[in-house]
Amino acid sequence: MTYEESLEYIHSIPKFRRPLGNAQLARLLGAAGNPQDKLSVIHIAGTNGKGSTAAMLSEILKRQGYKTGMFTSPFIEVFNERIQINKELIPDSDLAEYTERIKRLMDENEAYVSEFAFITAVAFLYFYEKGCDYVVLETGMGGRLDATNIVKKPKLCILTSISLDHMQFLGDTIEKIAEEKCGIIKRGVPVVSYGNEAVKGIIEAAAEEKGSELVFPSESVIADGGFVYEGKQYKLSLKGGYQVKNAALVIKACEMLNKYGIAVSDKAAAEGLEHTTWPVRYEFIRDNLVIDGGHNIDGVRELVKSLKADGRKIYAVTAMMSDKSMEECISEIALCAERIYCTELDMPRCGSAEELASIAEKSGKTAVVVKNPVDAVKAALAEADSDTLVAVCGSLYLAGEVRKYYR
Repeated sequence: MTYEESLEYIHSIPKFRRPLGNAQLARLLGAAGNPQDKLSVIHIAGTNGKGSTAAMLSEILKRQGYKTGMFTSPFIEVFNERIQINKELIPDSDLAEYTERIKRLMDENEAYVSEFAFITAVAFLYFYEKGCDYVVLETGMGGRLDATNIVKKPKLCILTSISLDHMQFLGDTIEKIAEEKCGIIKRGVPVVSYGNEAVKGIIEAAAEEKGSELVFPSESVIADGGFVYEGKQYKLSLKGGYQVKNAALVIKACEMLNKYGIAVSDKAAAEGLEHTTWPVRYEFIRDNLVIDGGHNIDGVRELVKSLKADGRKIYAVTAMMSDKSMEECISEIALCAERIYCTELDMPRCGSAEELASIAEKSGKTAVVVKNPVDAVKAALAEADSDTLVAVCGSLYLAGEVRKYYR
């Protein structure tokens, strides 16, 4: 199987299989020798901030000297981004090899799983056979029924910011969504959680039920080039005010790892936060072009805070999936953007540029329809003066397409 054939095969697997749950994945991994049970996992769930949190923690563990696997989704530019060791993407040849091996086991055992569960199995076997000391594991969606939740006893569970998203799958209230996310909590495994004031009681009850120690980070304060946490100043490479909160969560996670026998020095933590890279999270491609993958209302609100703090005039370029809260998100973007360039992606789920423009105009903003995403960015940059920041937002897929072109 070639690399191209492996990608074609992976994308041919149904995104969902019935019945829901991990019974088939358990059979498949059993045939592979249950590599997930031989890994030391740090499990991360939440609505926003999972990827950034995973990236920061992985960088810290790498700088501590641990061979660190990281599993995230979705990818921005190339599929291999989803499976990394010490920030090195899985090589094309290894992805092809492990895809072929897991495919063979799936067929031989009639253990047919979803696309995401298949990729999860590939990652587990790869991380185990490559000798990872620790694996930072991000859920795909939810927690309780997520394929990554096949892990029986992680070293630490982390809950990032929880808000409304994927409501058709996880529930129509933030309380129901929080309960699904808390499904990753395992008996006796310590938990570090973002503040999550709206559902703090649900998180506390879930941790208490499992006899798990639960801690929350202290408040962090933005400072020049970084932030101050519990009296200590840190430099932070990731931009955007919201990253300061994610970084505080990571520092607290490091404290808990130390408490439970996994050494992480203050030096490794500080250097890791200073040097973490993570694409399309308030990422400046050039001085007047920033890209952010926030695609739900909480993510967009955090983005708008950062854009307002920038102080420049804002032109927004946006596309959104139709199953997201488009009206609410566009209305929020309109609070800071003087002009909104509405575009779309060649995906069945994507809302139309005209629909976005209609919402923008209802918010009293000038809306410009440019259906090709790169052309939309070019149009915004052409109209922007020296005191204008062009912000690409609303979809990780849009962010990835624009980033790939400009980089």
